Amino acid sequence: MIIDRKHFDLNNKCVIEKLLIRAPFRYGEIFQNEACFLFIKDGESILNSSTEKLTIHVSESVLLKCGSYFAELIQKSEHQNCEIFAIHLHKGILKELYKDEVPSFVKPTGEKYFAQKIEKQDIIIHFIESLEFYFQNPTLVSDELLKLKIKELILVLLQTNNYENIISLFSHLFTPRKAGFKEVIQAHLFSNITIPELAVLSGRSLSAFKRDFESYFNDTPANYIKEQKLLKAKSLLASTDFSVSEICYEVGFSDTSHFAKLFKLKYNLTPTEHRRSKVSKII
Repeated sequence: MIIDRKHFDLNNKCVIEKLLIRAPFRYGEIFQNEACFLFIKDGESILNSSTEKLTIHVSESVLLKCGSYFAELIQKSEHQNCEIFAIHLHKGILKELYKDEVPSFVKPTGEKYFAQKIEKQDIIIHFIESLEFYFQNPTLVSDELLKLKIKELILVLLQTNNYENIISLFSHLFTPRKAGFKEVIQAHLFSNITIPELAVLSGRSLSAFKRDFESYFNDTPANYIKEQKLLKAKSLLASTDFSVSEICYEVGFSDTSHFAKLFKLKYNLTPTEHRRSKVSKII
């Protein structure tokens, strides 16, 4: 749950916010006409876009273009809560900021990424520290300062090691592509994302998603995804030394006992028994 939220607004729109969240916490966001920069100060997040699944660690960040996203926050330190900074890049505000000096990175190029992860960079950490100062001293914040901080973020991102990828993503921020239906499904077959969330990522209502899914795969979403997960689990049991619980989470199940039950119903053996049978055949 979100236990504290501080934010600064520009033109009646939230542009910079600081969130304190008690993990684990799962949430969804839809950015219809904005991009968003997220920085994980404390904690860890697994973020799903239409075609990507990214794990964002402490002091890492991600730049998201317009679209739908689901994230799961996980506490990864001795502290009780996760802390996140978000800078919202609204299309109208960016146009106002740059006016006749629109930089090349907002011109479309055909880049396909929805999200670009940025690993830990000192220059970004210093930028976040500057925001901390203003959250501690909000009376110093003005519209002109917020405009400068947004421009500063863009310049900071263009000085990171991800320069070329950031340029490509910025080029496509406000001309979001639609991921192909099969592309969305394949990207999240082994995630623990729900079917209603998959429908959102594909840009469909739940009923339209189920109808299109059965048309593409000749099966219901629940059954097809379950079968694919079990098939991959069976392969991993035979080809790796991963524990049963590790394989359970690797293929997208969240409960080992439920996974073992489904596996036995499918293959008439528990995961452990299946692995032993493969080992005995080799011996």
